[in-house]
Amino acid sequence: MNKLLLCIALGLFLNTVGAQNRFFTKDAKINFNSSTSLEDIVAESNQATTFIDIDKNEVAFSVLTTSFKFRRALMEEHFNENYIESSKFPKAKFSGKIVTAIDWKSEKLVIVEVKGQLTIHGVTKDVSFKAQITPGKGKVIANAEIMVTPEDFAIAIPSVVRDKIAKEVTIKIDAVYTLYQP
Repeated sequence: MNKLLLCIALGLFLNTVGAQNRFFTKDAKINFNSSTSLEDIVAESNQATTFIDIDKNEVAFSVLTTSFKFRRALMEEHFNENYIESSKFPKAKFSGKIVTAIDWKSEKLVIVEVKGQLTIHGVTKDVSFKAQITPGKGKVIANAEIMVTPEDFAIAIPSVVRDKIAKEVTIKIDAVYTLYQP
């Protein structure tokens, strides 16, 4: 009985120790802009879930594609039904590594290189981008911008609306992470 309690206590302790180096948020903001001179196409989600493991310099995020809100309901409907096909591909996600050395105790803004795999519309592509990271006591602030094209992710754009959608889409990510509490 004592051995069982010791094993449980040790397991809980090790899980807590490991969690001290992981940061999390479930309300990161992701927005994208596909505007042209003919049409403003901007959408935002405040429901992205994301982790940073500062021991491994790993970062991951996931967002439900239906969580993006547009200025006009018809744009949102077209986005979900015709372009992203949210019923088939409900999530967009990223998994990668911060490849630039970072002092997680510095509490100073650092610009880092991030490399990994971005999955949108069921297609996974290798991407790399710059991110601004500010470590802090019990929190991490991160901002990044990724440029993608609809073609990279097999998103077909009908010729009738092609001029209304930017050839490159800007994806911005803003997150304030707190210490992960399992």
